[in-house]
Amino acid sequence: MAAKSDQSIRSQRKLGRPADTDSSDTRQRIVQCAQDVFAAEGFEGTTNKDIALRAGISSAALYHYFPSKADLYVAVCSSITDVFVNVFARAEHASTSLERRLTALFAEVGVLGASSPSIVGFITGISAVVKRNPEVSLGTEAFGAEFRKMTLHLIETSTESEEILCGASPSAFADLTSSILAGLGRLSARGDQDRHLAAGDMYLRLIRAASRK
Repeated sequence: MAAKSDQSIRSQRKLGRPADTDSSDTRQRIVQCAQDVFAAEGFEGTTNKDIALRAGISSAALYHYFPSKADLYVAVCSSITDVFVNVFARAEHASTSLERRLTALFAEVGVLGASSPSIVGFITGISAVVKRNPEVSLGTEAFGAEFRKMTLHLIETSTESEEILCGASPSAFADLTSSILAGLGRLSARGDQDRHLAAGDMYLRLIRAASRK
């Protein structure tokens, strides 16, 4: 009787969830593949079938995890937010000095652009996607708010920042830094990694010059 029950369970899993879907690895693989395809093809140029094929699962299995393409897009936003939480944490732990923290942050973002170009490509496409597909705004707004929050926290908790801020508010400087990082990301997304690194270095030179006045 017990054997029959086990067989029934296996049959149900075969008809519904694929065999490995009880692990979080499959979900994470889907999100990573979605990130890659969205970055390469854009939101409108991507289909769930494309993502399922890249992830090595059926379209039916994909829908078990994510009911819609918009849900997948929001999940990628959340995943990338987690990546940047770690990036900012490493920059914060590098030093208490604002100058050194910014140096560490730009170095981290440079490495990220070189090692994970799909993250950069995905982020740079967000604004265009939201305009045409407002249903993904929940994820994109959460990412943007968290990114600004982390940038502001990095600045506000730093030491030796008065010379760099030059009387400006930490909030304004956070917006400036975020805008520069976004611009550097667009360079990386176009394959201009050398210009990304050069422009980042120029920004940091200005920061260092201000801190030594």
